[in-house]
Amino acid sequence: MDARQVLEEHVVEEEGERVDRWATRHFARLPTRGAARKACKRGDLLLGGQPVESSRFVRLGDRVALLDSAELHPACAIDPEVVYADARCALVVKPAGLLVNGNRHRTLEHALPNVLPRSSEPDALVAARPVHRLDFETTGLVAVARCHRVLVAWSRDFEERRVRKRYRAIVVGRLEGEGRVEAVLDGREAVSTWSAVQAFRCLKTGWCTVVDLEPLTGRMHQLRRHLLSIGHPVLGDRRYCLDGLYLKGSGLFLAAVHLDLPDPDGGDGRIAATIAPPAKMESFVVREERRWARWHGKNPAD
Repeated sequence: MDARQVLEEHVVEEEGERVDRWATRHFARLPTRGAARKACKRGDLLLGGQPVESSRFVRLGDRVALLDSAELHPACAIDPEVVYADARCALVVKPAGLLVNGNRHRTLEHALPNVLPRSSEPDALVAARPVHRLDFETTGLVAVARCHRVLVAWSRDFEERRVRKRYRAIVVGRLEGEGRVEAVLDGREAVSTWSAVQAFRCLKTGWCTVVDLEPLTGRMHQLRRHLLSIGHPVLGDRRYCLDGLYLKGSGLFLAAVHLDLPDPDGGDGRIAATIAPPAKMESFVVREERRWARWHGKNPAD
């Protein structure tokens, strides 16, 4: 057998099923058939001690092992804030400027062992795993699975839009009231809602507005692209609005402040958390209003 670490190993107790489908029901790190097929392609899934193609069928008594694709990454030197945690799952705060996961060492996933040891649940994952993504530049709440059933349940909940998310942002220009944006992104339906919280004067742009946002679908950079489409880009967005460069060094003024998910075990309750917006948002509002008043010598609301 391969000399790499065996993460899990199981004996087949029923036959007549493709190994990729069978693996999704038995290996905590392979929640989907796509993940199982990739493991086969990498040579991480062994049947009888040998790499196996995803199209192979398992037989009664076969031993199937999952190898780590590399040595487990050591935890990076970040201690993300844990807002909620139980033996099954957690809600943590991802700092801005940090990837959720990926091949780099410095990611939220590689920092989770610092604050979330392996669960005592029977189907515990080897290490806690984020269930969804948050943009590199965005800070805020991320849902984390500590066991296999939660990873599967919450992944399905995100896909079927049963998760409620709210963001806080500062956008360029003046907005009042509330609205809905329905603009196709990458050929797929995309819907977001916005609600103005506070408009304030800004020397650079004339007006800025603090808004609450809810993405009703989950497309890449959806909120940022939708706001740009209605003429109110997120402050500091260097990817979708070149004017954001004047805030170089301040980062993106967008944060995931509320997350609400169904109970992963099917109970009637929900698991939810709300955090305060980043301090830089309030500081920016106060600073810009003072600068406007000093420059124009009048009330910023005029």
